[in-house]
Amino acid sequence: MKNIVLLSMLASFLCLATSCEKPKLETDSAMLTGTDARRCASPYCGGWFIEINGETKRFLEIPAQTDIDLNGELEFPIPVEVEWKRYDNWWGDIEDLIKVEKLYRED
Repeated sequence: MKNIVLLSMLASFLCLATSCEKPKLETDSAMLTGTDARRCASPYCGGWFIEINGETKRFLEIPAQTDIDLNGELEFPIPVEVEWKRYDNWWGDIEDLIKVEKLYRED
């Protein structure tokens, strides 16, 4: 009986582990279009707007790997290469919000 319970638990764990889908990292050419100056509770506003494949997205955190000073004076739009993914926590439910891993000026 102990073995059956153990096998059942192991099978359940394997089903859950293989069904979890992590957001994949995507690389695209994009256009950094401006800052979101709205004031409200994060993550619902704030950050920067970026247009990727014709869709306007938004990110909140400055990526560690970037050659753009996002806190400085910028002239928008800025053509960029971006590596990004959707959040895998409850922020993933916010339609336009993405996590930017890398952001570089496009030459």
